Amino acid sequence: MPREVLEYLRPVNGIIVDACLGGGGHARSIIEALVASDEGRRNRDSPAGRERPPAHDGGGQGRGRRSFGLLGIDRDPEAVASAQRQLGDFDYVEIVHANYTDLPALVRELGFAPVTGVLFDFGASLHQLLSGPRGFAIDADGPIDMRFDQTADVPSARDLIRRSSERTLRDWFRTYGEEPMSGRVARVIYERRREMETTGDLVRAVRDAVPARFARKALARVFQALRIVTNHEIENIRRGLAGALEVLVPTGRLVALSYHSLEDKEVKQLLRAGRTVGKLRVLTPKPILPGAVEVARNFRARSARLRAAEVIS
Repeated sequence: MPREVLEYLRPVNGIIVDACLGGGGHARSIIEALVASDEGRRNRDSPAGRERPPAHDGGGQGRGRRSFGLLGIDRDPEAVASAQRQLGDFDYVEIVHANYTDLPALVRELGFAPVTGVLFDFGASLHQLLSGPRGFAIDADGPIDMRFDQTADVPSARDLIRRSSERTLRDWFRTYGEEPMSGRVARVIYERRREMETTGDLVRAVRDAVPARFARKALARVFQALRIVTNHEIENIRRGLAGALEVLVPTGRLVALSYHSLEDKEVKQLLRAGRTVGKLRVLTPKPILPGAVEVARNFRARSARLRAAEVIS
């Protein structure tokens, strides 16, 4: 939803943080809008002043204080490398391999201020979902990994399956996958957990646990649940959203794209709480949905939900 993201993010000044950088698609349109708005403003204020302001204006810590540009964050090294290729021709872009839960610390360390907008694009990218070696793909056999950051010293999905009880597996599939046959699926996976090596083994276990007509949806739900648990996605969303509110200045914008109900619920609750205490002005009383043209062009966009708010104080 690139048009809607720009409409609600309103990148006209200051620092924008793309907290889920991915391949850099949103970031490219944001930095183009930032540069265009800044050049237009400078030309209106001073016809001769066509040079851009310096990226570093001194006085900050780390790499120097920055007051204009984009900070891109992603915990996936492959996404960071892709974004660097995508955005390498732009000035005023800083890309870091990190978790967006560290957003406030990164802003302080890199000297970015003021933060006037933060974008979250939650969930897994299409590249990740189709990657067999990453373990996200149902149709491509590979290790049961599912970590967004495979360089991190944290358990893979296979590790978690092998050390978990049947009850824990059932709770994961029910809570994070909303799988109606979570008990049956958990039982089969638990029984085979020691022999389970690849996503093909996991697929066969799920197919053996449910009627054939329900297998495809059950697989999507089970893979989603394991991915969420492996990457602590729900806890990270809460921390990331709270961190965004910590760094955004008054009139700054928060925009979040969610792709399933668990993500959207976290965003909705945070915006509601912020409005209740007078911190936020909610810009989207109901989530913004993708249009028919975009869904036809990108079928995955059908599940997207955009919510946005503006910081009051």
